Amino acid sequence: MNIELVRKIPFEELEKMVRSVPINQKNFDGTPVLVYEKADISLKRLRVDQVNPPTFYLLRKNLDFQGELHEYMKTNYNIDTLNLEGALELKNHDTHQGWTLTPPIIEVVPKTVKYVPKRGELEYNDDVKVQIPLINDGAHRVALARQLGKEFTGLYISGAPEEYPYYAHPNGWDRVKIVDDVPKTKPEKKFYTLDNCYALYRDFGVLGCGAPRNLGK
Repeated sequence: MNIELVRKIPFEELEKMVRSVPINQKNFDGTPVLVYEKADISLKRLRVDQVNPPTFYLLRKNLDFQGELHEYMKTNYNIDTLNLEGALELKNHDTHQGWTLTPPIIEVVPKTVKYVPKRGELEYNDDVKVQIPLINDGAHRVALARQLGKEFTGLYISGAPEEYPYYAHPNGWDRVKIVDDVPKTKPEKKFYTLDNCYALYRDFGVLGCGAPRNLGK
């Protein structure tokens, strides 16, 4: 591994960058929908059991890479990639690729749920609205924190417009499998919010991060 730290991006700059993140769906006039433009954005120390993955799989090679990167950055730069104070602009000299490493992005999503009573409990028929912290980006690093038994620092976002929900529903860690290859069908990947699931996809490409595989397929 031969990773260069090009520069540290302070939180204030990262916050402005995140506010410019669009979703794939456009406004009627063709302008971008900036889903985080007026959201609350902060850094928050979290336990892994406080957040939910929105995926049924993680790639083993990506999880291994994050483990190696965590050790490399700690050894060479004294930086803990699980507890960033902003973002890092990095360059991999082995692949000649550069990217931005943000803290794992946690988006608080409102959900209406039904109460399911346990044995012996009384029935409760009203729906309940809950706020669920969901791992929007950086699930492999959160999974690494889970393996290591550590807390992590997330970029915590709440107050995004409810008419543009996250494109997949949250699930439990017990549903997540570590696999060698990307699953072939949508039901194996995530519990998607819409048939046209990527209309609501948050495009972190503006931050220098990745994009979904098979976009629009």
